[in-house]
Amino acid sequence: MDIDYMTRFSLFLVVLAGTGVVGCGDSSPGEPSGEALYLQPHTDGNSFACATCHALEEPAADGFRRPGHPIGDAANRPSYKNGQLTDLLDAVNTCRVEWMIALPFAADDPRWIALSEYLSGVAGDSVAPALSYAIVLPPSSLTGGDEMAGQDLFNQTCVVCHGVDATGTERALALRGQSLDAEKIARRVRTSGATDSSVYEGLTGGVMPFWADDRLSDQELLDLVAFVLANDGGAGGGGGMGMLRQCESTHPKIGQVAELSTFAHQVSGTAVIVDDCTIRLDDFVYDGAGIDVRFYGGLGGNYAAGFSMSEEDLRRPEGYDGSETVYAQLPEGRNLDELDGISVWCVPVSQSFGDGLFRDP
Repeated sequence: MDIDYMTRFSLFLVVLAGTGVVGCGDSSPGEPSGEALYLQPHTDGNSFACATCHALEEPAADGFRRPGHPIGDAANRPSYKNGQLTDLLDAVNTCRVEWMIALPFAADDPRWIALSEYLSGVAGDSVAPALSYAIVLPPSSLTGGDEMAGQDLFNQTCVVCHGVDATGTERALALRGQSLDAEKIARRVRTSGATDSSVYEGLTGGVMPFWADDRLSDQELLDLVAFVLANDGGAGGGGGMGMLRQCESTHPKIGQVAELSTFAHQVSGTAVIVDDCTIRLDDFVYDGAGIDVRFYGGLGGNYAAGFSMSEEDLRRPEGYDGSETVYAQLPEGRNLDELDGISVWCVPVSQSFGDGLFRDP
């Protein structure tokens, strides 16, 4: 590993974490400035920030290439999203809703006003052209990549979310030990994103931003595939699937069943309490996206006051298609009296992707 990658990545994390702002508003005391709203995750969204996907200019100060175009001149562009939008607020709200999992800004929201003023100040008075991009499928053959070139490229691009050498961050999971295949990796890189996007066509699910053909070439994609496959290791494979501890079978709730509702990320399945500490998930479907997703137990549908039943993050690039059995287990010291439901819970934003209450069959 080139130590410069780690140094630059550490500096990137410091920049993202350094303002320490909370709340909403303009640059008044205790409220985030427009610059902070560019650099920091928004408090009502996930762990992505504008700066996660968009530098202000390129080459970027930290040396990284991001999936989105630089936005230092965005305030002066005549249109956005391949000409589909003409208002910068609409373009920003596309990012907030589809990538940051937040509600759109209203035009009079102090946060939008602060961010808009910051971007206008950065852009200055120069006229900027509209940008275009093309969402493309991976090449038909995914062989021929250079592992070493892929490592170097990974640590200049994917590193922003997946960490140096794919070791993971709070924004995205580690890729080692995920039992990936070339097709899944390439599909994620090229077409990840909301299938019901208001502005992008042909996306295949997930919150990882796609890489258009002008941001990443096909040869670079092949190099990334070669690196990730060479360093996968083939172990692990998602939360709730590790070694299960043995528990007694004495509780009256054993045998109760919960059908998971679907709120986000295609979640569905049937949860069955099989012993005093174990819940089996049958026909479990989930697209594998989100930010730190766990099985949570709770009472009365209140999972924010509940507890994790996954030792590991459930996210993984290939998702879950209902073909495997997945398990959740109560942590030591907890018992079935402390839950009457189960949720696929996104921890940082306190959002249920799908949940259900246990009932007698």
